[in-house]
Amino acid sequence: MHAIYRRLLSEAAVEPPQPYNLLITHEWMLVVPRSRDKYEGISINSLAFSGSFFVRDAKHASILAQAGPMNVLKSVAMP
Repeated sequence: MHAIYRRLLSEAAVEPPQPYNLLITHEWMLVVPRSRDKYEGISINSLAFSGSFFVRDAKHASILAQAGPMNVLKSVAMP
C-alpha cells in the first residue's frame, strides 16, 4: 500500500510540502494535488473530494451553495 501511495504522489507530481488530499477505500486510492487549502475562508479537506463539505456557519454554507461544490473543488485542485 505504501509503494502504491508513493507511486501516486510521483505520478501526480506532488512533492511535499505541496498540499494534496488523499482518499483511500478498500478498492482504490486517490491523490488530489491542491493549489490551496481554502475557498473563501472554507477549509477544503479530503472529505470534500468525497462529497462531504463541512462549514462553520450559515455564511460559509451560502458561499458554498452559490459557488457550487464542483467549482469549489476545481478552485483548490491543481489544473
